Amino acid sequence: MSSGIKLLGFCAATLYLAVACQPDFDALSKDYVPNSAGSGDGSSAGSGNGSSAGSGNGSSAGSGNNNGSAGGAPVPAACENKLKDANESDVDCGGSSKCPRCASGQRCSSSKDCETEVCTGGFCAEPSCSDKILNQDESAVDCGGACSPGKACEDGLACNENGDCQSEFCKDSVCVSHCESGKREADETDKDCGGSCDPCADKLRCSEGADCQGKLCFNNQCQPATCDDKVLNQDESSTDCGGVCAPAKACPLTARCNTGADCDSYVCSKDKCAADITVLPADVIDSFEDGDLDSSTPTKLDGRVGMWYVFGDAAGIGTVGSALMTRGSASQRVLHNAGSGYLTWGSGVGLDLNNSSGMQAGKLPYDASEYTAVTFWARAGKATTVTFVLPDSNTDAAGGKCNVSPSTCDHHWNKALQVTTAWQRFTVPFASLVLEGGNKSPEPTAVDAAGLVGVQFRVQAGMSYDLWIDDVAFVK
Repeated sequence: MSSGIKLLGFCAATLYLAVACQPDFDALSKDYVPNSAGSGDGSSAGSGNGSSAGSGNGSSAGSGNNNGSAGGAPVPAACENKLKDANESDVDCGGSSKCPRCASGQRCSSSKDCETEVCTGGFCAEPSCSDKILNQDESAVDCGGACSPGKACEDGLACNENGDCQSEFCKDSVCVSHCESGKREADETDKDCGGSCDPCADKLRCSEGADCQGKLCFNNQCQPATCDDKVLNQDESSTDCGGVCAPAKACPLTARCNTGADCDSYVCSKDKCAADITVLPADVIDSFEDGDLDSSTPTKLDGRVGMWYVFGDAAGIGTVGSALMTRGSASQRVLHNAGSGYLTWGSGVGLDLNNSSGMQAGKLPYDASEYTAVTFWARAGKATTVTFVLPDSNTDAAGGKCNVSPSTCDHHWNKALQVTTAWQRFTVPFASLVLEGGNKSPEPTAVDAAGLVGVQFRVQAGMSYDLWIDDVAFVK
């Protein structure tokens, strides 16, 4: 074997850095035992190329290329050591390691540990259509692709083809209703309308009234709605009345209504048009139907006489006049008061109840003791706080009681009201009024109904406003 020893020594000495070398045939025999206690190439205590304590290329304590602890075989990589290392979720896979992902049935901590990206109950599982993960060839999570048709996708979810969708319509990679597909399909009477879709616009195809926005289908074409087509359409509150048909075609009593403006009476109560309150002719302060601002024409009503006037601080501009404005069949004219630029204490419009001269000095108290309230209709160009004011003999100079030194006049009985853009009837009982501060002491405790001087509608300073008032009357 001396020649063999020389050959191996030559290989080790001359081909140390070579890629390949003549193999050690003894090491490949069935009787070879690595790291045994012999001498020569494979000895553990002797000297030579394979000794563990000596020096040479294969020694474990010396230096050299191949560690002899495994008989010259390379150490396996960490992901091939058939052990579950600390950074693996199972043997040689998963976890924070750089090993492959784990197969189905192996342990996992999260979906990223698994080849299937499904970790259930701590084990990798096969993907399914209920695992709440976008996998397989699903177009959206747990639907479409392999999950269809049993679990096709709802409208709004991603799709690749029509078969992915419950609606069977995939548009721009999103499942849509057939009513949004841009084509005439299913039971549609025209493109994306009619049938089970939204009603069609005028001039589009239809099969029946329900296919049309106006609920009118004639010769298979949707027709425009009108206020005399005998069909409840548009935004009518009742057939051919209310909504866009009012006020020209306001609804009669008992007809269905949404707001007072739907009704000829302008009163909508519990979704039905109801009658307005009854005001006797002698109780009317001014209906404005005569077209002027004189409350006494055409005849003096129960002794009342006076003219409507504008009042306010010096800075602003105010106007008052009779305006044509239909408020149901009961009224064709109303009072219109506009104002702006009043910056100190405000402005408004008023009427003396007993002033035949039309002059400030001609005011006299009026006996309204048979009444308990004032009622009127009002609306505004925009929502406005309007203060209803009632001067009486205790608060107005005409009564002579506040005209002492120092004067405490013009601190009247009042109540703030919220006037909106819709006509509304207000009824203000005398007992609901409060007194402005600044009157003489002791202050009066109640309105002097036997000594009323007038009625006023006041708007606070800084407001620009349009105010319409109608049918002002006393209530017994």
